[in-house]
Amino acid sequence: MRLIIIFIALAVIVMVLKRLWQTPGPAKNRQIPSNKMVQCAHCGLYTPEADALGHGGKYYCSQAHLDEDNKDHHSSTSL
Repeated sequence: MRLIIIFIALAVIVMVLKRLWQTPGPAKNRQIPSNKMVQCAHCGLYTPEADALGHGGKYYCSQAHLDEDNKDHHSSTSL
């Protein structure tokens, strides 16, 4: 009986050590999102670059501002 208890205790210790050994540490190649803020070319609002819409080297805070700026740009060039 004593041998069975020792064997079970050793098995539990081995399982715990194996789990600790396999615990993933921090990823070294993980991409850190950019916290860079960019300014909307239409209204001047600062928005995180990850949330901004980029077009033609400019950034916009919303699709509406991108569309308005493109509309204004196209109407001024047709004169």
